[in-house]
Amino acid sequence: MDVRHLRYFVAVAEALSFAKAARDLHMSQPPLSKRIAEMEEVLGARLFDRSSKKVALTAAGEALLPPARAAVKDFDSAVRVARALSPATSRSLRIAMPLETSRTVLLDVVSRLHQVNLEANMSEMGTPEQERLLAAGEIDVALLRYPFDTHGLKVSPPLGLPLGVLMPASHPLAGRDVLHLTDLQPFPLVMFHRHVHPLLHDELLALCGAHGYVPPRILYGLKLTTNLLINEQAVTFVRKALLKRRGEGGTGELLWKPLAGSPLVWWSSAVCRTQDWGQPTRLALDAISESLQQHEGWVPMPRPAGKPARTAAGGRKRKDAE
Repeated sequence: MDVRHLRYFVAVAEALSFAKAARDLHMSQPPLSKRIAEMEEVLGARLFDRSSKKVALTAAGEALLPPARAAVKDFDSAVRVARALSPATSRSLRIAMPLETSRTVLLDVVSRLHQVNLEANMSEMGTPEQERLLAAGEIDVALLRYPFDTHGLKVSPPLGLPLGVLMPASHPLAGRDVLHLTDLQPFPLVMFHRHVHPLLHDELLALCGAHGYVPPRILYGLKLTTNLLINEQAVTFVRKALLKRRGEGGTGELLWKPLAGSPLVWWSSAVCRTQDWGQPTRLALDAISESLQQHEGWVPMPRPAGKPARTAAGGRKRKDAE
């Protein structure tokens, strides 16, 4: 736990609404709920009673709220005192990162910018939400997943990371060391809902179709990924580093396999609005890019022109499921 967890807890406790607290914090609701769940796990106590109609503090939450408020207030006061004694004026940047960004990268970016007297106010959200807030001037810097509209943006050189296949250890393809997308043809695909990133959703399916994999079914429900993979003998695409970080497969239930030729790649770039381009935002873009390469294994990789952005129907019908 760190002060960010306490800040999130106080926001939810005062709003008694995860949705309102997420809006006030300029983040989406899933990562906020995740941080509260992390707190509850560390403390060994439930902080909120949740129902479809209301959110209420438990006895543990009521007891934690006053010292949590004080801790956040003292932290902010200490930062202000230290900054007031700085020989140079510090500037604050509002930076949004994807939901799956590692805590190591988040803290490293904050540290890198602190060394050049910049304060980073970090939030976590998906690419469409980042694009909306960036256009509205509500955030200064974002890390976007391609494809996205680059018009009016200053964009750092793209970084790429190949995706592999995650499957249950009992899967018929589990004995193979390397897979081709055509090998996956009989099996359902688990992936994120289209509204999370419509263009990336469509591009991934188009690339699969172009390489001979048109999923017979698509299963949406990433919080239930492990159960869906095992119960449906399904597959999904993930970065190997992300798999290791989350500890998935640690019990031997899941296996990760590389794809021959790396046909599926995630590309990302740090961006800011062209009108906001200057030394602070340049330093932020550099810090994000360098941290991703150092801690998550992203590699400078030109993004091929003319990548498909719409799903390839391939003349076949596909059944989608929740």
